Amino acid sequence: MFSRRHRLGTRIDSRAGTRTATRARAAARLWGTAGLTLALLTPVAAATAAPSGADAATARWATAAQPRAASAVLPLDDYSDMVVDGAHSRLYFSDPARGAVIVTDFDGMVLKQVAGLPGAAQLALSEDAATLYAAVPGADTVAAISTTSHAVVARYATGAGTAPRTLAVSGGRLWFGYGAEGAGDIGSVDLTTARPVVTLGQTTGDGWYSAPALAASAAAPGVLVAGERDVSPATFAVYDVHTATARRTAERRLPDAGDTQDLAFTADGESIILASGSPYYHQVLRTSDLADAGRYPAAAYPNAVAVAADGAVAAGVDSRYGSDVFMFKPGARVSHGVFELASGDASPLLLPAGLGWAPDNRRLFAVTRETHQGAPVVLRVLTTPGKAATETVLHIPSTTPSGTRSLTGRLSSDLPFPAGTTVTLTRLAPGATKPVTLPPTTLAADETFALTDRATARGYITYTASFAGDALHLPSSTSIEVYIP
Repeated sequence: MFSRRHRLGTRIDSRAGTRTATRARAAARLWGTAGLTLALLTPVAAATAAPSGADAATARWATAAQPRAASAVLPLDDYSDMVVDGAHSRLYFSDPARGAVIVTDFDGMVLKQVAGLPGAAQLALSEDAATLYAAVPGADTVAAISTTSHAVVARYATGAGTAPRTLAVSGGRLWFGYGAEGAGDIGSVDLTTARPVVTLGQTTGDGWYSAPALAASAAAPGVLVAGERDVSPATFAVYDVHTATARRTAERRLPDAGDTQDLAFTADGESIILASGSPYYHQVLRTSDLADAGRYPAAAYPNAVAVAADGAVAAGVDSRYGSDVFMFKPGARVSHGVFELASGDASPLLLPAGLGWAPDNRRLFAVTRETHQGAPVVLRVLTTPGKAATETVLHIPSTTPSGTRSLTGRLSSDLPFPAGTTVTLTRLAPGATKPVTLPPTTLAADETFALTDRATARGYITYTASFAGDALHLPSSTSIEVYIP
């Protein structure tokens, strides 16, 4: 069966009198330590009859190959957040529908279900990894869960109707975003005292529409970043939280940003990476003043981001028809590899805030789910990124009286092509057994190519456009059979 990325069929062009059909040929490719055998698809145009004149014909072919990922179905009805506990080799998942936190090992084997947490939302790990905190909006509390016994050891009441949803640990305090629409704010739980004290209204007057997204990092002690989750344009702010009171040090309204899905500090703590529905890349802002500090150009609809201890960035997107996770070295403007989650009939989507790194920087955890009703939530353990799929499109317009024929096309992929990338075109004349290679053509900046050929033979001629692949891209090719009267 074909995945969502490989839906090829038969198309008849009534004007050209040609038919594009599909056929498959087998191929195998080995990526890193994971082997994968994949059927590659090549559409070939086959003439049904000799028409009086050929107008145009178009064919295309896309391929994708990915390392096989280990996966495990999680006992979740819904998903809100995931936390990676490197000290204990544990993963924690919050399920707002069940009101529970699920504890698994790094392979997704379930070890414990912590119940009694209605609406369980964002999670946060204490700085010593001894306690997992869970926002529990359905009970107006924040729960503290032991990472060794996996039992709830404390509940911090935040006040009736506060509904805390987001969490971050910084400056010896647990910070939480709370409030209904139109009444967002940030509160704190002082963890340095024998009896933790809850303080509300830490940012009253800052105008948060609802509970803001929060992020903190050990690499930036005493710094808390907050951002709008439910409105566009979105406002972001940086707070100094070295003391019991949050002091705003920077604020910025981003006209193009909205629907913040995830936030993550860079490994050095100097910048924050945003994953939001728009713009169509992962923005990077300097934590000192929220000035632009770069971008990670993944694809449309960013919804997750995770930064490894060595600085590697995994940028996730909500993609139905392309790569789902793009890998970047720190500060790089071009991805060096991708993960595409679709396989066979399965077409899972990456869930918001659904990425996390193992402490060895070699395994990336991804929380996914297919779109059909009742589909389970699945944990996928990604290791070696694959090359990006490519698609070659070839178009042949009508023949001129002299026999000159213009060949145009496009080579596309989720990752950009380097300057000088070439596409090879060949022509197979009627009755010939060996095609003639035409002069090489170089991709233009918009990933198109063009070549003019003079075909003197009459009858059916087959043109083939091929891309050989490179360090970041898989090969692809397409063929069209055209009738010349």
